[in-house]
Amino acid sequence: MNVSPRQNPAYRLSRCAFRRLWRARWVLLLCIYAALVSGLSHMRFGGYGAPLFPGADKLFHVAEFALFTVLAWRAFERRMLPALLTALAFAAVDELHQSFVPTRVASPFDGAADALGAMLALAVLRWGPRLWALLRRRILEETHSDRRI
Repeated sequence: MNVSPRQNPAYRLSRCAFRRLWRARWVLLLCIYAALVSGLSHMRFGGYGAPLFPGADKLFHVAEFALFTVLAWRAFERRMLPALLTALAFAAVDELHQSFVPTRVASPFDGAADALGAMLALAVLRWGPRLWALLRRRILEETHSDRRI
């Protein structure tokens, strides 16, 4: 009797366990990154010279929370709302944490930059592949139309 491997309960169990471990990898990366961000927000910054341009720290906040949101998006199995809510909650907790650090200042503008980074990351995740496909199709059409001449 020839039985398909997919009908074998052990196969289904091992595949399910593999998916849980694969998801746990993203959760672990998110936790490590959150610990890194928390550790950095406890350190003293500034006083090392003038920033490259005004608002450079806000750009860092945008990039920092864009990466956090991408990791949360993967940890939540590509669901956007839980990723956004996690990023916004962590941004609020991070700013609250900075208010208790003597050498740091909590700023609502930093929180806004964090939220902007989270929303930009989700916008790129949502519309980036579609935009890329559209641009790729246009480039290929132009390339093929040049060959016909």
